[in-house]
Amino acid sequence: MPSSMEILPFNACDYRCERCLETERCAVFRMGKERDERNFALGRETEGIEAALRDVGEIFAETTDMLLEKAEEMGIDLDELDDTEQRNPFEEAKNDPLYQRAYEFMTMTRAFLERAEPLITPAAHEFYEDVIWHHTIVPAKTFRAIGSDDEPEIRFDAVNSAAVAIKSLTICIMAFDELASLYSEIALECRELSETAAGIKGSVRERFTTAS
Repeated sequence: MPSSMEILPFNACDYRCERCLETERCAVFRMGKERDERNFALGRETEGIEAALRDVGEIFAETTDMLLEKAEEMGIDLDELDDTEQRNPFEEAKNDPLYQRAYEFMTMTRAFLERAEPLITPAAHEFYEDVIWHHTIVPAKTFRAIGSDDEPEIRFDAVNSAAVAIKSLTICIMAFDELASLYSEIALECRELSETAAGIKGSVRERFTTAS
């Protein structure tokens, strides 16, 4: 029987709940509301790039906890592994070249968004907002896919997480292309970011959708 993570769109989520048809039965939606409530109670910003980056960091921590719980359920005691067997999949994920490319893409896009913001008019607001949202999802889901990839019992998590990264990259590419057509001042940078996103998208697809 599928786990609740498979039934609910947990690991296949891009956290954009206002555009989703699954919110009524979705654990991610409930967790997102709880995160917003916690941020509000702590007096932290809930919108904007800084808030998004902070939340990505918290998602990383939640992913680590989830995978550690899975290891415990499977009877794997990481503390009892000898030095030749012990590995830290989370450190490996952070050092993985694909994750580093995804993280660098987020960093470059963040800088671009700050420079581009004064130019954005209502006609392009939707595309700008798409990039704001989805550029942070790319490293988060790439990290999660890499961290889950070597464990057969949770391989579905890697595949679904990679699919969300691909979706977010696709949306970023389309948004960059639209912004390039609307604003000559940032057209070159948009095209470069679009090409970077396309390269990462191809690498994610090759790694996670062609493997058995």
